[in-house]
Amino acid sequence: MRTLLTTGIFALLAVITVPAAAQDVPHTLDPSMYRTGYDIPAGVAHGTWDFDEWPGVDHRVVYTREFMYGEPGEKIKIDYGLSVFDSDDHMGYLRTPATLSERFASMEEVLSGAKKVIGVFAHPDDEVLLAGGALARAAALGKGGAVYLVSNGADGSEGFDDDEADALGGYNCAGVMADGSVRVATDLKGLQKPRIARRYGQSLGIDIRVLPVRYELDGETLVQIGEYPGLDFKKSFGPGSVMRSAIERSIDELLRREKPDVILTHGSGGEYGNYLHKAVYEIVRQSAGRLRGSMRVQLFTGYPEYNYGDSITHFLDLDAANGEARRRKHEAFRGISYVFRAGNDYDKPWNPNDALMDGVFVKDYGYTPTEGRPPRYEFFQFVELPAR
Repeated sequence: MRTLLTTGIFALLAVITVPAAAQDVPHTLDPSMYRTGYDIPAGVAHGTWDFDEWPGVDHRVVYTREFMYGEPGEKIKIDYGLSVFDSDDHMGYLRTPATLSERFASMEEVLSGAKKVIGVFAHPDDEVLLAGGALARAAALGKGGAVYLVSNGADGSEGFDDDEADALGGYNCAGVMADGSVRVATDLKGLQKPRIARRYGQSLGIDIRVLPVRYELDGETLVQIGEYPGLDFKKSFGPGSVMRSAIERSIDELLRREKPDVILTHGSGGEYGNYLHKAVYEIVRQSAGRLRGSMRVQLFTGYPEYNYGDSITHFLDLDAANGEARRRKHEAFRGISYVFRAGNDYDKPWNPNDALMDGVFVKDYGYTPTEGRPPRYEFFQFVELPAR
């Protein structure tokens, strides 16, 4: 674990003791399973420092303004080096379903009662990390529609082609830079990731597609959203921008065509402050609100523990129904070839500045950190839709 913590915080944590396991904790933590310095600081028992399932409720949270995927000066990313945590951290993931049912409604009942469940997420892999279990469960119940990804995951890592992608009939990557200049290209990684997503989507039992868009920027035709490295998020995706307007049109058309009664998407805080995640949440919320008069639709956001201002309302036990949802989510995660690495030590708390995969999304707390086994539960927030 490479997140830097101050000496004072280490000293504080070293004296925190974990209360005896409550009767509703289904298994016992074994600190010997973790490498010192990664998931457990030396002398600190697991579960006392790294994450709290009720941020802002059980402990004081300090936020940082320095975050590369958000707006300059935005106060959104939790600063774990300054936040004060208590001895109940992480216990939400270790409770029994009966205990969680006393606090939250059942996502299983929502999925069982749905006619069609679709997901709208920003990037390839977001759907697995935030709601892979719910999507797999919906598919198993025969309620699953497709997942639509706003971005193809372009990141510049495989380079660019100056010509349009022949198979797409246009460019797949663009961005407005801080100085107002525009970049348009075919991103080669943006061509690869959708193919990978379709393959791991088979593990979930769902079809994963890139949202089709069509717009012009700097005189060039684009048919997908892909983020040009170094773009200015607000200038590229802010209200009134060409790219945001294209996304809004496409999502409006998508929801009118698919007519889902349950939609899964990002939280209002973008999980970790990601600007495009937040934009997708707001666009989906507004679009679903416009549909509400003509059809019954419910909107749920994934991972509300990590969204500033959100609250958990529902939970899903991925070990129910013989654990198929958790197995499918695990298989899908292992299929994300640009993320999963066998034997990797998965990171928590979430730190965007290191090379480790982020264990808060994929690690089963209390078990080995190197398998990427998903936690037993997924948590969601029911979102009230805006008036038409």
